[in-house]
Amino acid sequence: MNKRTARVLLALLLLLPSCAPKIAPPVPEPGMKHAEIGAVHGMVASAHPLASQAGLDMLKAGGNAVDAAVAAAFAIGVVEPNSNGIGGEGIMVIYLTGERKSVAIDYRSAAPAVTKFAKGIPATGFGAVAVPGTVAGLCSALEKYGTLGLRRVLAPSIKLAEDGYAIGPTLAGLIVDNFESLAKNEGLSRIFCPEGLPLEAGGILRNPSLAGTLRRIASGGADEFYRGALADRIASAFAAGGGFITKADLASYKAIEREPVRGSYRGFDLISAPPPVGGLAVVEIMHILENFDLAKLDAGSTRRVHIMAEAMKRGAADWRAFVGDPGFVRVPVAGLLAKPYAKKRASGIDPAKISDKIAPGEPSKSESPSTTSLSVVDEAGNMVALTQTISDFFGAKVLVGDTGILPNNEMRNFSESGPNALAPRKRMRTTISPTIVVRDGRAFATLGTPGAARILTTMALLLSNLIDYGMGIQQAIEFPRFYPADRDLSIEPRFPSETMAALAAMGYKILQREEYDLFFGGAQGIIVDPKTGRRLGGADPRRDGAVVGY
Repeated sequence: MNKRTARVLLALLLLLPSCAPKIAPPVPEPGMKHAEIGAVHGMVASAHPLASQAGLDMLKAGGNAVDAAVAAAFAIGVVEPNSNGIGGEGIMVIYLTGERKSVAIDYRSAAPAVTKFAKGIPATGFGAVAVPGTVAGLCSALEKYGTLGLRRVLAPSIKLAEDGYAIGPTLAGLIVDNFESLAKNEGLSRIFCPEGLPLEAGGILRNPSLAGTLRRIASGGADEFYRGALADRIASAFAAGGGFITKADLASYKAIEREPVRGSYRGFDLISAPPPVGGLAVVEIMHILENFDLAKLDAGSTRRVHIMAEAMKRGAADWRAFVGDPGFVRVPVAGLLAKPYAKKRASGIDPAKISDKIAPGEPSKSESPSTTSLSVVDEAGNMVALTQTISDFFGAKVLVGDTGILPNNEMRNFSESGPNALAPRKRMRTTISPTIVVRDGRAFATLGTPGAARILTTMALLLSNLIDYGMGIQQAIEFPRFYPADRDLSIEPRFPSETMAALAAMGYKILQREEYDLFFGGAQGIIVDPKTGRRLGGADPRRDGAVVGY
């Protein structure tokens, strides 16, 4: 019995006693390798083919990379509702090649002005929800950097929500995994378990209420969501459900345009998402790795895995110690990204020995005045990398009244103390790290991945695969992954057996994951061949990713 069949049987057992329905034959498992896709003019890579197509339609209609990214981002919220949507948040990194300009749009969610948690922040329910930022962020990016109107870019999402779409095996499996929680909520059950059973792969998922909400946004823009009649309905649903978000919280929310964090790695310029998310840690990890000649090591060797694991642990330790909402705390960005600081952190790495618990470092004093991911490259070479999330799968596991919105459960991402401690209207940090790579002012790569704490390590591994080993984008994405936490090493089984044995002999506690494990997220990326200018896209077999281009 395969894993998917077992999940379906478990969901059915939860319903007993009842009439036993027919069990559909098992559907193909995720993990099928993908072919690298090439195109001349423009390309979109996302976690779902329908979202990728929505973005490509904008490119073919004469839109730019931002138009395509916004269309795909709204669409991915419809067709991958388990991981993102307009009840969530995200961050976008844009590179305008003609101007050699880069910018980040921060649409992270924020705490309500007033919260009252008697027993700590809950994991589900209306009290777990932070003020959503997706609508504000996408509308802001489109208005300032796009060329098409909001009605045009929202049209594919509205159609998908209204008419429905056939779900794939990944979403079907997640519905089964979360069946008990989804079935408890009448609205969610109606969407994901319309006949009292989890939708199976190939089943049609519809959310007509969400289609109506998207139409209102298409007509009234972000103001409708944050200040209009829709805001009234959202606030009323939270009041009725025991949540804390008020209309004043919605009205006060704004997407913030920030400077990306920047660094370099072996002649390539790195442009990533700034605090309060994880791009700073990704760039710091690459700066540490620059002190080691990884290209001389086999990509699957013990030495390469160990050195990268040590660098990853140091970058993550500094991220936890120093990163928070820059509107509330001072984040020593320049100090953490200084090359001398990276060299000092690298000097603590013993190529033959595991470090015990890693403490944060002391950043250089020089100072100048952190899901789903998708990537876009247009004909002019403009690039977008963005990551969106509602935190846990299916977020707070409630539905916001009759709006069709699945809200996030981001409040639980605050810490008890330190730079990420809860404060009114503060944005909590996360590890999301959409990143753009440029060489000599010309776009080279746009990358991103979901995966919680594994985002930081996956992004570093992808960058090393591309730059140190010259892998193609699909090869870089499919390469086996690992994630270090102290002496624990979660690892996919496709590394050589001698590598696994040597790592264990060094003292790593090997936690072997499945092949192409969803634990490691689902990366999407596009590179531009520096010789031919062709766009080459890769999508992750760990998820239902798809690349389209023309």
